[in-house]
Amino acid sequence: MKGRVLFAVIGLSALLSGCEAVGGSESAEDYPTRDIEILVGHGPGGGTDVFARTVGELLEEELGVNINIVNMEGAGGATAKNEAASREGDGYTLVASSAFAPATAQGNIQGLEDLRPVARMQSDVFTILANPEVYEDYEDFVEAAENGGVEVGGVGSGDMDEITTHLLIEETGLDINYVSFEGAGDMHAAALGGHIDAMMEEPGPAVEYIASGDLTPLLAFNDERLDDFEDVPTTVENDIDLTDGVERGFVVPADTPDEIVSAIESALQNVYEDEEYQQHAEDQYLTYREGWLGSEEYAQKLEEDIERISEVVD
Repeated sequence: MKGRVLFAVIGLSALLSGCEAVGGSESAEDYPTRDIEILVGHGPGGGTDVFARTVGELLEEELGVNINIVNMEGAGGATAKNEAASREGDGYTLVASSAFAPATAQGNIQGLEDLRPVARMQSDVFTILANPEVYEDYEDFVEAAENGGVEVGGVGSGDMDEITTHLLIEETGLDINYVSFEGAGDMHAAALGGHIDAMMEEPGPAVEYIASGDLTPLLAFNDERLDDFEDVPTTVENDIDLTDGVERGFVVPADTPDEIVSAIESALQNVYEDEEYQQHAEDQYLTYREGWLGSEEYAQKLEEDIERISEVVD
């Protein structure tokens, strides 16, 4: 009798283990089976929001499920990242990340302990943008900064916008006051309304204002002049050792299984190589630097950025 009971227990245990293994395998193979949320740590209209919505739309076609974009503004993007870190790593929560290294360096998130990089898709170029009726070129901006100072807007406190602005101050000695905005929309409105002198922004999010002539780039944070803005000088040619920009990618909770991460990475690479996405990248001035990094390469790049920015903020 005892032998039969023991045999039954062993058999049931084996059956349950087999079910779990099959279930886990099916889960990875069938992913995704329901809607996915992409959390965005900044407000509507900014570069990260546009990035998330553009990729999300194409990702829906690639994965065959709905992709819901959820804006969670606050703490320079840390609110969304911390929310994702608290969720289960099942592949149904992604974060469109653009300020990972600064948030980690300043202790606003735990970084790579809580979140796992999936892929980087954009490496954008910072510019200083201003009303051309106020500043015709970078020389006018410098003159104003040396005679009374200027106010430059950026998105977030402690974000790459602010860090880059302060590095510019250190490099040049210019009298610049950084003004923080929660979202790009508010910053753009302030620049257009003359409430700030200029803003730290990539060309893409301000493309309509550049096209209309309401705003113009004064300085590009790059080694060489940008093809679309050949009259705009670069930091390097002005002896400013500063070529930072915004890197945008996706991260997931750290306990997300390898198979799910690989599935998402593969889907994102297909989106990246899609003609529609590449046209978007060209329209948004995102082709000056190679954007794509896979999961391992993106993780390594973030580690390097965290170390570098930690030295700056200390």
